[in-house]
Amino acid sequence: MRLSGQFAPLLGILIGALGGAVYWLAAQIWPSSVAVILSMALTAVLTTDFRAMPAARFDLLSRVLCLLIKYNALMALSAAKLPFAVPANVPLALIMIAGYAASFALLVAVMATRPEKTAPKVGQGSLIFALLIGFAPAALLGIPGLTGLAATVVAGLGVIAFLRHRNIGGSGDTLDLTQLLSEASFYLGALATWRYV
Repeated sequence: MRLSGQFAPLLGILIGALGGAVYWLAAQIWPSSVAVILSMALTAVLTTDFRAMPAARFDLLSRVLCLLIKYNALMALSAAKLPFAVPANVPLALIMIAGYAASFALLVAVMATRPEKTAPKVGQGSLIFALLIGFAPAALLGIPGLTGLAATVVAGLGVIAFLRHRNIGGSGDTLDLTQLLSEASFYLGALATWRYV
């Protein structure tokens, strides 16, 4: 976003206030490191002129922010305890399995709803099978896994709605970003409830 002149500081105050509000709200649910990244993501979106930004730079920005969210959420989840006994460090591995499985299942759902006519369609039976397989590991984690799954589904539905609204096809880059976003959403959802279980 480019703005010059005497009112630029007022815009800065507004963006800073929104970033601070997101940090404060996020810190009520997640560790401070995750809240900072979410605040940074919002302020990056608010200060970026997407019309002037090449698609490759937007894709890079989105990927970097998602990776930072994933890293911080996974670091916080590394201390998680599961509802059943497992050796040390296994809980995080199981969380990652559930996150990847759920995000790839949502990827199949996005592929099944692509608007383009030339894209191979995923049949209803194949979609249901993929969703069952992809969602099953999350159920093993208990409430945090199911909360993470809900966050993944919400993120996936948001991507589907965005693609339909913009009539954007599911290119490889779009599908990769969909998987990354829904995986990060899984970890955020799981982390939001883990300390309460």
